Amino acid sequence: MRLAKWLLVILVVCLFVPTVSARYYVVLDESLSYLQPYAEKIAELHNGSVVVSNFSNLGFLNAGDYALFIVERSRFNGGFVYSIYSRLDFNGDGIYDPVVGFLPIWGVDDLVRFYWALTSFKPGRPVFLQIGKVSYTDYIRLSKNASLVWVEGHGSPEGVSMGSWGLYPSNLGDVSGKAFVLESCDVGKFWETEDSLVMALINAGSPAVVASIDMGGVSYLSNRFWASGYPLGKLVQISNAYFTKVGVPPKVVLYGDPAVVPVNSSEYTLVKSPATGVYARIFPNVNGYIYTPGKPSFGAIIRAYGGLFSVMDVWRGIFTMKGFGPLIILATIVILLTFSRPKRKDVLLGSISALASLLILGAFTGYPSAGTLVGIILFWTVVALFMVRRSLLGLLTLFLPPAIITLMALLSGTTTPGYSVFILVVSFLSSLIIVTLLSVFHRILSRFLNT
Repeated sequence: MRLAKWLLVILVVCLFVPTVSARYYVVLDESLSYLQPYAEKIAELHNGSVVVSNFSNLGFLNAGDYALFIVERSRFNGGFVYSIYSRLDFNGDGIYDPVVGFLPIWGVDDLVRFYWALTSFKPGRPVFLQIGKVSYTDYIRLSKNASLVWVEGHGSPEGVSMGSWGLYPSNLGDVSGKAFVLESCDVGKFWETEDSLVMALINAGSPAVVASIDMGGVSYLSNRFWASGYPLGKLVQISNAYFTKVGVPPKVVLYGDPAVVPVNSSEYTLVKSPATGVYARIFPNVNGYIYTPGKPSFGAIIRAYGGLFSVMDVWRGIFTMKGFGPLIILATIVILLTFSRPKRKDVLLGSISALASLLILGAFTGYPSAGTLVGIILFWTVVALFMVRRSLLGLLTLFLPPAIITLMALLSGTTTPGYSVFILVVSFLSSLIIVTLLSVFHRILSRFLNT
């Protein structure tokens, strides 16, 4: 009976666990060396090998190798991640060269659970869940038969707020057989809490969880980038390379098996090309190749970097923060009325300009939920009224909210200076886009009313 059981396990592994063509290593923390027999079972899933290490000498790894670092949980933190990333950057281009995943554990039970999570995983279809657009019931229903669950919301190490509900350790639903991509701030900092979402997902049967250990999410590419058919560890490496290209240190972490391929068919065209010619200067170089959304072209540049200036994403994020949207609307109205009472004509022109600007921007990036939509229109209307006095006042009104949020995050230690600068630059450019649209529509409407 025992032989039959192991034969069945081997059959399941051969059928459902994708292998990688590069070398695969399980790098086992030397303080957990007694778990080597279990680590070897995981390595065998990818025809790999186990190296017991104190992580000081990683010279056995080469560019393109896959490495799962099994680490004693108490020693794991952001500094450990950045140290590994830095030492695996063999050519000094800012991005680590092997494909990396981390598994922080306490002991044998954690490793055994993870092994069975890998052997029971089957690539299937993805589901994409955005804050304010799905209920908890929707989450349970849509994720039931999914193998990849992408979640966008406001994050913390404890979980992801989705507006009326949240993905937290207390209400995970059935996560067995599902990889998770958490498009949220700070969720990957599990060491800052005793009730971590990331660790809860891994312990409940997820083979891989992608999370950020800094302010902001895990990619500025399309959410379907994660369903492009590549192993998750490779996608995390590519996403980190794109962040590095715009001056942000790699902040995305894969918890779990880096070789997991979460979908059985590609829903996004990610083209691998040799890093030569002009496009090698535009797109990040990952071990001699560039990975582009479609064939390298001007359109690919727009698809890759357009998300950096997604105005709707900035303001959807602000107006879905609990209480913050109404607060900035109230504050700006009070300030406006303190200086002068706007004319009815200006209010009408401002509101129509705000609506028209939102409709145009939303056509390119998608529209938020109805409640968020109303809040954005109200605030942009106030901005338009400030612009009647002076355009610079409108620009300042738009830029201040994200700037204040970023400054608060920096002072509280929840983000790095480098990422703060990145957010401020993006917010300023987004504000310029909105001010330009509001100004154009205001002039067009004014001329129309005056004729």
